[in-house]
Amino acid sequence: MSGSDRPRAGGLGSTRRPARCCRVVTTSLTARVLLGNQLRSLGEMDWTVVSGDAYDDPPTGVDVEVIPIRREFAASDLRSFVGLWRYLRKQRFALVQTHTPKASFLGLPAARLTGSPAIYTIHGSLYFAGNDRKANLLGWCFERWCCGWADRVLVQSSEDEQALPAARICEKDKLTYIGNGIVLDRFTASVSPALVSDRPIVMMVSRLVREKGCADFLDLAKSLSSEADFVHVGPFEHDQSDALNEAEVARASESGAVRFVGGVEDVRPYLASADVVVLPSYREGIPRVTMEAAAMGRPVVAYDIRGVREVIDPSSGLLVPRGDGEALAAVVRSLLGDPARRFELGERCRARVIGGYSEDRVLDRLRAVYAAIGVGGTGADSALEGYS
Repeated sequence: MSGSDRPRAGGLGSTRRPARCCRVVTTSLTARVLLGNQLRSLGEMDWTVVSGDAYDDPPTGVDVEVIPIRREFAASDLRSFVGLWRYLRKQRFALVQTHTPKASFLGLPAARLTGSPAIYTIHGSLYFAGNDRKANLLGWCFERWCCGWADRVLVQSSEDEQALPAARICEKDKLTYIGNGIVLDRFTASVSPALVSDRPIVMMVSRLVREKGCADFLDLAKSLSSEADFVHVGPFEHDQSDALNEAEVARASESGAVRFVGGVEDVRPYLASADVVVLPSYREGIPRVTMEAAAMGRPVVAYDIRGVREVIDPSSGLLVPRGDGEALAAVVRSLLGDPARRFELGERCRARVIGGYSEDRVLDRLRAVYAAIGVGGTGADSALEGYS
């Protein structure tokens, strides 16, 4: 039964039901990987996920509406916006919360124009220190547009919390820091490794796109292939303009430099196989893989960028300047021949994540945000006052 078919609150003898709330995502992968635990844990709300593609395995009790949304800007965006606007107008959700750039660009104005409170979740601002001038001009315009339509703006990175008001992208009183976290019990429990090798295993977990540093990872593997096994875990992104092409992947695979596992349902057995985890990403909010790998006691070598340096201690020696492939290779090489140091740094990473990156804290902050706009465990009607 869809959300629109269920009995609504109100009337003599009726039982008030949880507030009907909506999350909008560009792809179901976001809902599955980033939001799954939130949707299950925030059961005091009645959730619907609007996804740009098929979402066949949502958590129990979560409704799904598919409205096609392309990741890249295209002429079809107008059709996607109209579809979102019509659906949200019909449903009249107590709140609409958006995730990922394209879903937010289209979903926030659609929500506001239909009378629902609009919450913009920034997983990593497109405007950030270290970007070139052109990219930051485009990022500034994008974030300004989204923040302008949003009633509340939630940031995962403490750097974004400071940078957005300073750049006049978003008013400070509209921003709320919620951070990011993982289900610690899942990643601190013992898991059997999926891979075994006589040599150290260097692993990267990501989508196969350049923004994540995948090309840098291939270069790293090529330079150190005689000293370690290199494994990439994660899906192709054929619809992304910066996706690695199949020829690049084939060359790295055929040369034996990198083993490509592809997307997996459970990343833990692969992280358990790793001796070193690498994330040479060029843009992040608070990257989940750094938290997951660190919670499993793996040292994470990465570029020193916003979000990553919040999870990985900058004094650890594990972070190198963004785009510096030689420095990245030097740190990884130093760890390959020193198991004791790998263990020591892995334990430091684990302690930092356990101390500050539990998703339970994120859930508490989200509940406070929802309560502030009048959405709680029961009754959605009051949340629409002042927004219709």
